[in-house]
Amino acid sequence: MIKNITFFVLFSLLFSGCFDKNVTEEECLSKGMILKKEKVLNYRTGKYEERYFCAKKR
Repeated sequence: MIKNITFFVLFSLLFSGCFDKNVTEEECLSKGMILKKEKVLNYRTGKYEERYFCAKKR
């Protein structure tokens, strides 16, 4: 029981930084990159969501 709880807490802490991380245009420009937008299907809801990320300039 304690082993399961410990595993769950560690798993939650490790992957909590991977979700809902939005980037701003200022962050991308400071890195010398551009802000791009993609429509991505959310498999849980079945709806498309916009995802923003920094991409290299061409």
